[in-house]
Amino acid sequence: MHFTLGNHELEIIKTTRRGSIGLRVEPNRIALMVPKQLADAAITAFVESEQGWLLQQIEAHQSQMPKQLVMKSGHELLLFGDKVMFKEDHHTPVKKMHLTHDDTCITVFCKQSRALKNERHHIYRHLVDFYHQQLIDYLTPKVADWEKRIGVKTQSVQIKNYRSRWGSCYSDGRVQFNWKLVMAPKAVIDYVVVHELCHLVHANHSAAFWNLVEQHCPDFESHKAWLKENGTALISFQAV
Repeated sequence: MHFTLGNHELEIIKTTRRGSIGLRVEPNRIALMVPKQLADAAITAFVESEQGWLLQQIEAHQSQMPKQLVMKSGHELLLFGDKVMFKEDHHTPVKKMHLTHDDTCITVFCKQSRALKNERHHIYRHLVDFYHQQLIDYLTPKVADWEKRIGVKTQSVQIKNYRSRWGSCYSDGRVQFNWKLVMAPKAVIDYVVVHELCHLVHANHSAAFWNLVEQHCPDFESHKAWLKENGTALISFQAV
């Protein structure tokens, strides 16, 4: 079952995992995930009535990510899924290097006396430290909230620099998250939190595990798709 929305082909995928309708946007596929029992007529009615909203979501998703995420003055970075400009200020006199930010820009004020190679390292550390703090400030209340909802208890929440994963959960209650998650939308971060905390109930990826994830995060498949599509750009973030 397919629909055409503007220049986009929308595939309908029926699944027993879903109790609600969710949109999945991937590099080579756009799919509407629907409950298996939902009648074709109801699906058609939904697509026709929500066509404008669906197009808006598809186009917003496809335009969201910068082509490349690098720490270079004048380039765009991401903070909780929002684009922010990264700037290095080498002209304002400062006693020591420091970082400021607002809703649209992250600026590192640099001491002019540093050797270039050493300076790049210090700028990167300031940015990473900023990202670490932003993520831990967001995660701390979120983890506490989801602990109560899921009925589990963590022992510690740690921020790590993983190369190929977004989080880890250990049987002793430790949960760890990749600091680069701070560049993902908050809904995607929430999914990763739910995913890891559900492992305190099911230490596997069984059907029972995914059912529990869906119970607390009905749109988890769209968030998985976001990470699949954009994860490489986040993981490969570097200074230049």
